[in-house]
Amino acid sequence: MRTPMVEFLFRNKWVLAAGCVFFLGTAIAGGLLWRHYETHVSTDDAFVEGRVSPVSAMVTGSVLRVLVDDNQEVKKGQALVELDPKYYQAKLEQAEAAVAIAESQLKAAQEQVSFSREIISSQVAQAEAALQASSSAIQASHQVLDQAKAILASRKEALAVAQAELKEKLALEEKAKIDYDRMLRLLEKKAISRVEYDLAKVNHEASSAQVAAAKRKVLLARRELEAAFADRKAKESGYAYSPLHLGVKSAKAKAIEAEAKLAEARAKERSVKIREAERELASARLEEALANLKYAKNQLEDTVIRAPMAGRVTKKNVEVGQVVHPGQPLISIVSLHDLWIVANFKETQLTHVRPGQRVKITVDTYPGKIFTGTVDSMQAGTGSRFSLLPPENATGNFVKVVQRIPVKIVLDNQSNPSIFMLGMSVVPTIELR
Repeated sequence: MRTPMVEFLFRNKWVLAAGCVFFLGTAIAGGLLWRHYETHVSTDDAFVEGRVSPVSAMVTGSVLRVLVDDNQEVKKGQALVELDPKYYQAKLEQAEAAVAIAESQLKAAQEQVSFSREIISSQVAQAEAALQASSSAIQASHQVLDQAKAILASRKEALAVAQAELKEKLALEEKAKIDYDRMLRLLEKKAISRVEYDLAKVNHEASSAQVAAAKRKVLLARRELEAAFADRKAKESGYAYSPLHLGVKSAKAKAIEAEAKLAEARAKERSVKIREAERELASARLEEALANLKYAKNQLEDTVIRAPMAGRVTKKNVEVGQVVHPGQPLISIVSLHDLWIVANFKETQLTHVRPGQRVKITVDTYPGKIFTGTVDSMQAGTGSRFSLLPPENATGNFVKVVQRIPVKIVLDNQSNPSIFMLGMSVVPTIELR
């Protein structure tokens, strides 16, 4: 016996068919939806991120020109702002002049070192040779002084030359003493360097040594003149003096003269070391001047503020006439192509998320349009861990909250990143399988 319900369905076959189709469709849709959530994860807590380069002043100056406007696209290296370069141009010219002076001083110091070394080496060699010659002359002093008259005439001339040289050395010694006294007073006032004072002192000592040597030469000339005069007188009166004795006496006198010259040359060797120190000082000053020149060039170049990368001008905060200082932010450049998406997925959604997985992206600004991308990486910590005030679960009551972990998603090449703007809301869907 049929029940009323069976009788109703039997009489209304179309209603039964529709019901079966409805339940079948619901089951299929539920299965597909379950399958989708098993193989995809999505979040609406996502936004567009990109590179923002702040442009700041490197030097202090007054803004001469602002070459860009808000939201203007610029190229890498394009001039954005020009500062008044007059002050830095003057500093550059001053640095160039300082380099030229330092180069001249170094060249002069090098020439002085070379010249002094050659002169003193020659004097030392001559003095040593004279000393050696006087030693040899002692061995050969047994020769007879048969030219007493000629020797007497030459001794008179030698005495005159020695006296003239003594006057000259005395004058030089007086000048060196005046210079030394002046340098001593300037050094006490710290108006000159120690090197200049040491140079004056060495010159004074060398002049004194030269005067002493000149006096010895005069004394020697006089003695030789007296000896020559006595020899001639003895020859004329018929007395015979020992030639060996006279030769030894003359050779010893020459040895004394040679030793005096050698001592004078050795004293001058100290001046070479002073010249070498002056050369090193001039070289250091040249390096300093070159460094200052490079710094002045960099400062002059920094008066033109350029874009560090291609992008769009944002947050322009500079006007003509404004005085800016180093580190002061003037403009921000937002890249139009180096963009990505930061999606804050729940930690429970990231079980099967791996870099390289495909992502479909919808943007609130462009409804109905789908963009594609790839999972690049995941942050090594939750968003709350790197917040300004990270949670301290060990203090106070603990309430478990599902954390979110930022995931970086890069856009595919076929997508057009230039249509994205920083901070735009997006909905990424990661394909897990």
